[in-house]
Parts: sequence; structure tokens; C-alpha cells
Amino acid sequence: MSVEFQAPDYRADLRRFVHGYAGAHQGAILRAAEVFDFYARLMTDERVRGNARSLVAAVLAYFVLPDDVLPEADLGPYGLLDDLYLAGHVFRMLRRELRPQVLEDAWREDEDMLAAMEEVYVQSRSALGKLRKDVLRVAGLS
Repeated sequence: MSVEFQAPDYRADLRRFVHGYAGAHQGAILRAAEVFDFYARLMTDERVRGNARSLVAAVLAYFVLPDDVLPEADLGPYGLLDDLYLAGHVFRMLRRELRPQVLEDAWREDEDMLAAMEEVYVQSRSALGKLRKDVLRVAGLS
């Protein structure tokens, strides 16, 4: 008897988790699945190497970390704001390290990548306040 392995679809799980969320920082929170997917594509892109690859891995690891600065288990979708802050912060760093085409190839959404990631960054940064330093510390980027 063989058991077929089904890899988890984290993006689908995120979509279900945030579906119907209507609250503070809604614009950022509703993009969680797309942002995660963007970083997952970057991780599989062989043009992303060295420090850039480490930054991408840090974002992906933080997304799946259960006990982060704002735990989703306690806060629901609002708890994704620390994950999104890290993603937005790292995106700014990656824009200095990677060619624009590499980032554009990983972004598969209809909406403008720069505008979407800026909204994610601004809203999540605002929500976190002084906790931003804790997010960067937990992610190993401080």
C-alpha cells in the first residue's frame, strides 16, 4: 500500500485564513497569500543567490513560525501584520540586491508590484510601532 504525499498549499491556507477579513490594515492583510507566493517563487529562482537568498528564506520561515511577535493563533488574520512587515522590509532590501526583472518575474498578480508591496509595508509598519525591532530580531535581521 503506497501513500501519496500531498504537499501543503500554504497560499491556499492563507487565502482561506484571511477570506472575509474586514478590519484594521485590511489592504495589507488580504495580500498575505500573494506576498507569501511571491517569496516562494523567489526562493526557487536560481538567480536569487547569497544574501538575497538568505533574506528570502528568512521571510518564508517567519511566515510559518507559529510563535512570532503577533501570533495568528491569538490574533487571527491581524497576526499576519508582523509577517507582512518583514516581507515589506525585506522587499526594500531586495530591490537594492536583485535586478528588477527577477522581482517582476516572481510577482504574478495583476496589480502593480511596487504599489502592492508599498501598501503592505506602510500598513504593517504603522500597525507594529515599536514591535518592528522585535520582528527583525526574531527573523535574525537586527
